[in-house]
Amino acid sequence: MKKDFLLEIGCENLPSGYIDDAVAQLERSFRETLKSQRLPFESIGVSGTPNRLVVLVKQLAPMQETKVETVTGPPVSVAVDKDGNYTRAALGFAEREGIEPDSLKRISTGKGEYLAIERKISGRSAGKILAENVPALISGIRFPKAMKWDGSGFRFARPVRWVLALFGDAVIKIRVGNVVSSGSTGLSPFSRERVGVDGIGDYFSALKKHGIILDNAERKKQVSAMAARAAAETGGHLVEDDGLCSMVANLLESPVVMSGKFDRSFLELPREVIVTALKSHQRYFSVEGAGGGLKPAFIAFADGATRNRKEIVKGYERVLQARLADARFYFNEDTSAPLGKMAEKLEGIVWLEGLGTLRQKAERLEVLCGWLLERIETVEPGIEETTARAARLAKADLASEMVKDGKEFTLLQGYIGREYARASGEPDPVCEAIYEHYFPRFSGDRLPEGEAGTLVSIADKLDTIAGCHIQGLGPTGSQDPYALRRQAISILRIMIERRLTVSLREAAARGIDIFREEGLLPGDEDGKRVFAEVLDLFAQRFNTMLRGEGFDHDLVTSVLSSPWEVPYAVRDAVRGLQEMRGNGSLSDFILAMKRIINIIPKERRERISGASGREALDGLAERDESRLGVKRSLFSEKEEQLFFDASCEAASRLAGLEFPAETARFLEILPGIVPAVNAYFDKVLVNCDDSAVRENRLSFLTDLYKAFGLFCDYSQIAGEQA
Repeated sequence: MKKDFLLEIGCENLPSGYIDDAVAQLERSFRETLKSQRLPFESIGVSGTPNRLVVLVKQLAPMQETKVETVTGPPVSVAVDKDGNYTRAALGFAEREGIEPDSLKRISTGKGEYLAIERKISGRSAGKILAENVPALISGIRFPKAMKWDGSGFRFARPVRWVLALFGDAVIKIRVGNVVSSGSTGLSPFSRERVGVDGIGDYFSALKKHGIILDNAERKKQVSAMAARAAAETGGHLVEDDGLCSMVANLLESPVVMSGKFDRSFLELPREVIVTALKSHQRYFSVEGAGGGLKPAFIAFADGATRNRKEIVKGYERVLQARLADARFYFNEDTSAPLGKMAEKLEGIVWLEGLGTLRQKAERLEVLCGWLLERIETVEPGIEETTARAARLAKADLASEMVKDGKEFTLLQGYIGREYARASGEPDPVCEAIYEHYFPRFSGDRLPEGEAGTLVSIADKLDTIAGCHIQGLGPTGSQDPYALRRQAISILRIMIERRLTVSLREAAARGIDIFREEGLLPGDEDGKRVFAEVLDLFAQRFNTMLRGEGFDHDLVTSVLSSPWEVPYAVRDAVRGLQEMRGNGSLSDFILAMKRIINIIPKERRERISGASGREALDGLAERDESRLGVKRSLFSEKEEQLFFDASCEAASRLAGLEFPAETARFLEILPGIVPAVNAYFDKVLVNCDDSAVRENRLSFLTDLYKAFGLFCDYSQIAGEQA
């Protein structure tokens, strides 16, 4: 008869960040183990609180499934003679397996017919299997940090104080370190008191009776609801924070909500400073008034507190008072002088070893922003002065008392800079640019909205990417300590969504050159290495980004294999190719392009650069034989002249596009030459006997390969073979 299995690991307070991953590991390891041990079950549920990890397996079979094992012996051609008698090979196989020769069977395999036996392996009891395997499943949980606390040598995130293991109503004996399982649960890891349970149903009833909420999602829901009600009772409403709800839900198992107050004078501090002081160490929720401003109140939780709640609240208020007093001291110290003065302190703060100070970084940002400004269209008045000032002050708050030295307010960099800029009387566009230049900070985060913030954001991230690669600190494998991959994606997102016409290739080169001008990049070879690594980083991240949007891998690769420059033009080109594939028009176009490419000898198919591709394109557009190395006088077939004319006309239209912003429009132009391509290859023998004619034809096709390869590497597109 199938029964439920329950395991509870009772331990001292697990860190909140450990619980979700431990739950996932237990669910995965139990599922894999029961499957490998041939123990069928209906479902597995795993829950976690700071004091217990609980596994419930529903409808677990009492015995392993019987297994039929086939043991293959010698091939029949060796094991049976021409008279049908078993040879010594067959008899030896039967003897080794402990059976009579008459029990041997013949089976067909991919290699022919073989002798074999079938052996039934009876199942063992689920109780024995669990007793043998569960200790390893518990010890197999991987935590960021684990500890030992007794002489057993067992390691876990926190000391294990009890283990409950029930299969139906029966206790399964399991040893975890020096703890032996029983049929009792604990209400607190710091108490020796245990509560006996009469079966699995009684276990859940006992927890519910004592207010313990096992399910994380339900606990989080309760925390959110209780906090909202408590905030309403203060006359305000809760400042929603899903991350804080998740954190608090993993800090307790029996939530008890409380509200407290702090001195109203602290409301003079910037809003996020107060919210961060409440949240970062204390895990308190903030409360807003009807107008959206903060109220001098907070919402906090205690785990299972049934007595002395007033004293607990007083303790919470005392700790918060100290935090806010520190914040006010930092704020007053920092704002006693203008932000420009604080920026001067950046001279004494090293950015990266070997790459100078934060002051030098700010100066590089100013130079790179000026370069970017020359290459975009802007209508914002005074944007040059705004951007230069924002770049100069962007990192000033890193020298502030509030942000430096890894305090809880460090995460407010940029926000603090904006608030201090306001206090210093800086123009609002400068203040916002200082704040926005850190955006986007993570996947799906907002982009900078102002032009100055957009430019400083791009410049800052480009400078960081270039500098880290100069020092050999680029990402490797799973290691990316400076979050360069994220910063590369952030730049791509900004340039695509804002449709900036700046060449990312040129911007990266300019960012690297500024380091060289400062004497921080010694040689040309180092510059070439850094430039190649930076471009490779952007190409990899762009590939991942576009594939994540659902574009086909080969189409993404084909455009990124060309000398691309403007990110939004790349995306437009990939989208255009995807649409052509969807409506069935891609195949004929790519087949025609591949007919051009495939006939060119490999040694002529050099990697196309922007310069070589543009040279060929302009030569075709102007029908300049001297630039092309083509002589029309050697055309002997009318299809040659027609193809040349069609190609030059297409090249003229392509050359008339606004480069590189409109390069995706090649898909409006090049498909028009497909009939001429096909007529040419159907009629003209490229590799003819006449060496002068052959060379002339190959030179022409090589020019087409370079000119049209500016936009796409057609050979990378799958499914269309020439």
